Amino acid sequence: MRVGLWIGVIVACSLLPPAAAATDRPMFTLTDPRIDEASGIAVSLRSRDVLYVQNAGGDSARFFALDAQTGRTRAVCLVDGAQNVDWEDIAAAPDARGVLSVWIADIGDNAAQRRSITVYRVDEPAVDRKQTITTSPPEVWRLRYPDRPHDAEAIAIDSTHKLIYLTTKSSSGKTDLYSVPMNSAGGRVQTLDPVGSVQLTFTGTPGGPNVLGQLPVTGGAMSVDGRRFVLRTYTDAYLWTVTTSLADALSGEPVQVPLPQQPLGEGITFGGKDLLIDSEKVGSAVYRLTVPSAVSTSPAQPTSAAAQPTQPSSHSKAQRSAHSAVPWLILGGSVATAGLGYLIVRRRRIS
Repeated sequence: MRVGLWIGVIVACSLLPPAAAATDRPMFTLTDPRIDEASGIAVSLRSRDVLYVQNAGGDSARFFALDAQTGRTRAVCLVDGAQNVDWEDIAAAPDARGVLSVWIADIGDNAAQRRSITVYRVDEPAVDRKQTITTSPPEVWRLRYPDRPHDAEAIAIDSTHKLIYLTTKSSSGKTDLYSVPMNSAGGRVQTLDPVGSVQLTFTGTPGGPNVLGQLPVTGGAMSVDGRRFVLRTYTDAYLWTVTTSLADALSGEPVQVPLPQQPLGEGITFGGKDLLIDSEKVGSAVYRLTVPSAVSTSPAQPTSAAAQPTQPSSHSKAQRSAHSAVPWLILGGSVATAGLGYLIVRRRRIS
């Protein structure tokens, strides 16, 4: 029955009318063969013509400085003393002292078994004619979740409130957000604080590895001024306007933005008024997308994270898409269950 249900979900989602994907043209393609699992992207604050990307787990402790116009690798930045267990995201934002910094999230945990995860911060390097740069010694955050290990692929830096945000990745679309202050506590393991939750649902947007790619969060970012927050899946982006706190913003309805089709789209960041996105796989495209002007503020009564840390918005656009999909889910489930029953009966007759 469980197999039939999942087949029904997949069938139903394939019947959903697809959302209109963004038509923006790519900025460039990632042609450097060393960049084969680009799972994050950030815009340099020190050099506006530079973008940063990093590979996921399996690479050495390094990130790449790319020319923002051509995508050519201008420098490889080595983070001496760090380890790439599973680097899933990267950000550029000032630290608590106002120092321009690059933040690296070693937070991937596909098996959900890491006892602690790591965030690194280094002073943003000066990208000049040097092909190889060794960064400043990294500041290290050792972190754990308050309940159990989670897989995660998104980091967002709030320099205004001096907070680091991490967002979990779930195949069910149930997405939890956590925070920790910009105080590394000298390497001591710190427990993350729950901020809030959102429930993402099927949108019908094509792309990603399969239809289930519409649900898990693969990247996130906070604008430099702390007023806009974005999460992405393999297929869509969700934007919130932050007026008081991120916890309050999450109780409101996000603006959904269908993304261009990518092989394994994971990175997202703000580039001025636009969004920049990248994807794993050599030769994949980096896109610049126009951000909708109507990034909504919270229409509901603000809910504090402490009082209700896992309460998503009850009227979000993502959830309404699930309501509209119910007839298709029922149809898909019925078709799949009937088909499964037929195969079982047929197999019994043959045997």
